[in-house]
Amino acid sequence: MNAVLGAKTELQRLIGTTLRIGVMAASATGIVGGVIFLAAHGGQTVSFHEFAGAASPYTSPWQMLRQALAWHSADHANQGLAITQLGILLLMLTPIIRVAFSIVAFAKERDRVYVGITSTVLVILVGSLLLR
Repeated sequence: MNAVLGAKTELQRLIGTTLRIGVMAASATGIVGGVIFLAAHGGQTVSFHEFAGAASPYTSPWQMLRQALAWHSADHANQGLAITQLGILLLMLTPIIRVAFSIVAFAKERDRVYVGITSTVLVILVGSLLLR
């Protein structure tokens, strides 16, 4: 009985650590991207009289990653934007990873009902992220 309780506690600790690390990594990534973006645009005058929205040049995680890692790029504002968007993507992936770990936990307990329910939740989360 203690071995089962110990395994549950260890898996719960792993899930909690995953959430903490995911949120901290997303925050750090967003801050770094924001600093780079502000270093490039911080001195610009802001006009609040007219709003001109801009479409994001990065529509896939691969485009974001490619621009974020382009250190030789002269366009540091776009690099900062890409890094910030990667931080947001990390924040969105954190609960998805937590749900995936929960599936593993329920599978180890051989609880098929909760494996099914949690798998359905995972499919919905991933589907909502991928489908527009």
